[in-house]
Amino acid sequence: MIGELVIKEAMLYQVIETAGFTEEPDVVTALEGIRQLAGDIQESVMSIRAQPLKLVFQRMHRILREAADATGKKVRLDTSGENTEVDKTMIERLIDPLTHMIRNSIDHGLEDAITRQRRGKPQEGTITLSAAHRSGRVQIEVSDDGGGINRDRVRQIAEDRGLISAGATLSPNEIDSLLFLPGFSSKDEVSALSGRGVGLDVVRREIMSLGGRVMIQSKEGEGTTFSIALPLTLAVLEGMLIQLRDQTMVLPITAVQETLRPTSATLHGIGKNGRVLSNRGELIPIIDLACSFGLRDAPAPLDGGVLIVVETDSNKRAALHVDGIFDQRQVVIKSLEENYGRVPGVSAATILGDGNIALIIDPEEIVLSSLSEQGRSAIAFAVNG
Repeated sequence: MIGELVIKEAMLYQVIETAGFTEEPDVVTALEGIRQLAGDIQESVMSIRAQPLKLVFQRMHRILREAADATGKKVRLDTSGENTEVDKTMIERLIDPLTHMIRNSIDHGLEDAITRQRRGKPQEGTITLSAAHRSGRVQIEVSDDGGGINRDRVRQIAEDRGLISAGATLSPNEIDSLLFLPGFSSKDEVSALSGRGVGLDVVRREIMSLGGRVMIQSKEGEGTTFSIALPLTLAVLEGMLIQLRDQTMVLPITAVQETLRPTSATLHGIGKNGRVLSNRGELIPIIDLACSFGLRDAPAPLDGGVLIVVETDSNKRAALHVDGIFDQRQVVIKSLEENYGRVPGVSAATILGDGNIALIIDPEEIVLSSLSEQGRSAIAFAVNG
């Protein structure tokens, strides 16, 4: 109902603007009062729905003991941030993904006692489960102090199963992402924890259905960390309304670092079509959003439009080239997958004040896909100078 109230408030403003009453002080004051009241009610409802992750974390202790017994490994679980609050609808739906991650860390991540002793590690392995609020999102991490991801083996398995072509050029992060492919398993035998064809793709799908993102960071010999980034609420988000040709779309404000109009001194060409922005000593790849969504065939000249610098959950930065910025407002999240289907680069949809539908952009997917396909030369240039 709060979501619908936000939509009605936007529609009311649209009607008042169309009727030419936005210059009337009494009308503007009354409308601003309604907007403030709606915001206060929303904050109150969110606080009522918010619940700590403590109950979920407590259940993971039993999961860890069962997995440790099944593998014969000595493991302890360290937790922090268990009082971090999330929307109550996420509580139950987080249990299965976290269970799978804990089991995966014990079965695949931690070495056996003899191997750990040979590597100078304590015989008892450590799994760390933590949660915190960061940049308007909830960050949950599952870390182990095991051997890390054997990327050569992961690559070989992917090639043997036809998931990638032999000799394909892949970065370490792209190799790690192969673990999320459907049916991927590094174990040939079936055990209590592995080899059943149900892998991390299930975890990824469940987290994405919550509007979140799951990532992997691994260092060979030191361990692996799975990171889950979730929105604070599934109902409303703060968004920036942007223009892409004749389309209006929404960019989540939590991803936006800054907006700017580029100058010739700050722009550089890389390769055939690559472009980067020089900003505060950093070279940031430029992505034409309209091209990403097929709204135009070639990138538009940078002397028009605006650049929006965004940072993704995986700490990658890019400058999104848009044709214009309308304003910033709260929008109601409507699931696109339930009502239509999955659209690459789009996380959800919303209804604007004029009744039109606007798509909510997924900055993470846009940036990662663009960098992997077009921006490798820009990244290499930025690294090598």
